[in-house]
Amino acid sequence: MIKHILKIMWNQRRSNGWIFAELLIVAGVFWAMTDAFWVDNRTYHAPLGFDIENVWRFKLGKLNAKAPGYVPDSLYHSSDPEDLTQLVTQIRQNPEVEDVCVTFYSCPYSNGNSWRSVKPVDGDTVYAKTMETFQIRNVTPEYFRLFRIRTADGEPVYDKVAGKHNAIVITPEMAEGFYHGAPNVVGRRVYHSGNDFTSEIVAVSASIRTNEYLRPEASYFQCLEGELYNSIVSSFGAGSAEFCVRMKRAYTQDDMNRFLDGMGERLTVNNLYVYGISPISSFRDRQMSFYDREANNKMSLMVFMLVNVFFGIIGTFWLRMQNRKGEVGLRMALGARRITLERYLYTEGLCLLALTLPFVVLFAFNMVFVDKLDTYRQPLTFVRFGVTFGVTYLMMAAMICIGIWFPVRKAVRMAPAEALHYE
Repeated sequence: MIKHILKIMWNQRRSNGWIFAELLIVAGVFWAMTDAFWVDNRTYHAPLGFDIENVWRFKLGKLNAKAPGYVPDSLYHSSDPEDLTQLVTQIRQNPEVEDVCVTFYSCPYSNGNSWRSVKPVDGDTVYAKTMETFQIRNVTPEYFRLFRIRTADGEPVYDKVAGKHNAIVITPEMAEGFYHGAPNVVGRRVYHSGNDFTSEIVAVSASIRTNEYLRPEASYFQCLEGELYNSIVSSFGAGSAEFCVRMKRAYTQDDMNRFLDGMGERLTVNNLYVYGISPISSFRDRQMSFYDREANNKMSLMVFMLVNVFFGIIGTFWLRMQNRKGEVGLRMALGARRITLERYLYTEGLCLLALTLPFVVLFAFNMVFVDKLDTYRQPLTFVRFGVTFGVTYLMMAAMICIGIWFPVRKAVRMAPAEALHYE
């Protein structure tokens, strides 16, 4: 049957050529859209590496000289690090609080943008020079427990950093760049800011992403404790700290306002005080607004093109079948069974589609060669090719079958005399 269909298609190559060209262009465009959707969808639903559920950020400030309760310098007997540590202790003691941590420009969705040059003591220094700088997240050890960050093996990172001095945690991307899959990364050391001092790698975390639309990048966490904590807090100021609190249960904004009212004076230590709160989810919404808008625009364009493809293919095959009523009538008059005739026409349409496959594959390889596919966020794999091509051709096959179904259904139900009238 296939051989017979191909022979007829060749004999009708003038009319079939235009349909083939249309299917070829549509299949190429449709595949490119499907591939872009695959990348966006897979990237969006990949693990972020942290959890912000029930986490709130407390806004810190310093009392000015005219504010009630201001402590003048002559009566000030503590430092910024001490005040911040005392505030952490007072809030952690509340039974509704699960955990508290302090970060500097490192809170999720805070647009933190601190970078530092780092290179391994016994690793690939060429990679470090190529990257020049890496994002650094200055965090207290409780950060890993509060945001539930785990190692690449699924173990809690907090258990690895607790009690360690001058420790850092690196992401798998940095571990791969420095050590290229070598075992025993934990325990090695890296240089900070030239060769001034070194830190020990105490853990390799799971991949950490900035938001749902971006891929994970090579970065690391600097654990703040002891003298390093005092130095960072004194340098940036306690009022600039990102003070994060995880509550034991879900709270609304009104619930948190009542919580602050109940805390009273425990929200103040000397001139350092809490003046407001925001859920981390609100920072996520603000950061994601631009990316969501871009994604919605892309999705709207894809839907518009899909609708055009849908009606274009259905219309083409609908008209093609309408113009072939005479052929259908003649086949019926010669004794062709209805189910056989329907199967023949469906097969003919799908054969036209199948002939485009080698050319679309060639187009895809050309897109890869000129680097027009998004291989930065998602790797180019056989699964990606297989799924996107499968979806493309299944959708187009469904459209072709719909375009053939209705006119053929009417044609095969015609009386033989009426069918012969068209011939």
